[in-house]
This record gives sequence, structure tokens and C-alpha cells, in this order.
Amino acid sequence: MIAHNEQVRTVEVAHAGRRSVSRRTVIDEAKAKVLTIDLADRLCGPGQLRRRGAEWVGSCPLPDHEDRVPSFTVNPEKNLFWCHGCLRGGDVVRLARTAWGYPERDDAMAAADLLREFGHGIPPRPASWHRRQSRQEHIRERIDAEKIEHVRMIVFRIVFAPWLKRLPGFIKEEATASAWAESLPIAREIYARRRDS
Repeated sequence: MIAHNEQVRTVEVAHAGRRSVSRRTVIDEAKAKVLTIDLADRLCGPGQLRRRGAEWVGSCPLPDHEDRVPSFTVNPEKNLFWCHGCLRGGDVVRLARTAWGYPERDDAMAAADLLREFGHGIPPRPASWHRRQSRQEHIRERIDAEKIEHVRMIVFRIVFAPWLKRLPGFIKEEATASAWAESLPIAREIYARRRDS
């Protein structure tokens, strides 16, 4: 399980810069292409699930549940799982997210990891999404510029203003203009680091 958590972190880093995957599409694609029973078999280990009527039963593979009596069931017809011990269930994406330690809001990342794990490609976003991004680019640039300007004012007030107060009056205006110009690259660097972290 430790090795897989390291793999999850690697996937998170890989997805951090990837913005061309549709959240809804990737979840639907994972549900359509990967069966819950296949993932459950991989998580529980080959041969650990036993057929009982229409369902398969085994010990719960979820990391925070120590199952002494097999209480984990998978219904292949409905493509769903349910654990009677920890009272959790759902589809293949929820099983992947829960088993691999993704936060609740990261269904799309779990679905993308699931598709990759089973050898499927991740679907790209539709062309309409790219057209909308292109139309909204100037708005995002303006928002970024306003945020940089806000950071610039904070940098100027904290770093340069105390120093400028101590200067004699005849040089203060020129030093203020110079300090204001120097605050812009600092603000851009701070904003870029905060945005990327």
C-alpha cells in the first residue's frame, strides 16, 4: 500500500499541470471502461473474492478497515460494491478513490488513475471547452494582473515603505519611484509561486 501511495502522489504531481482533461468525462469514461469487480479483484488479491449467489464476497480492501469476517461484496450486474463492515459502497471510481487515499473532491484524479491503471487513455476535453478558454483568456489575464498588483502593494508597504520613511525629503520621490518599479518583479515571483503551489 505504501508503494501505491507514492504512485498516487506522482499522479497528483503529473495532473497538477494537466488542464486538458474534463472532470465529468473522465469519471464517466472510467465507469464505462473499468468494472468494479476487476478493481476489487486487483485490490483484494487474485483468488481472494468468492462467489456467493449473484455477488462476490471477500475481506474489505479499504485501508482504514481491518476486516476479520469477509464483509466486502461486489455486484457485477449493478457494477457496485458495498462493505457491510465499514458501511461504504458505490461505483468503481469511489472504490478507487477510497482505496487509494484520494480526498473526496478528487474523483476525477482517481478516475484518471484508474483508467491508466487498466491501460485506457484519458479522454481529452471537448473542443467547446477549448473555445471557451480562448474567449476567457483576457479575463483570466486581467484577474492575474489585479492579483499581482495587490501583492505588489503589500510588498511595497512591508519591504520598501519603512525604508523610504527614513530617507531625507530631497531624495524620497526618486527613491519611491525606484522602489515601486522594483516591487513589480518581486510581486510577480511571489504570485507565481503561490499560484503553482
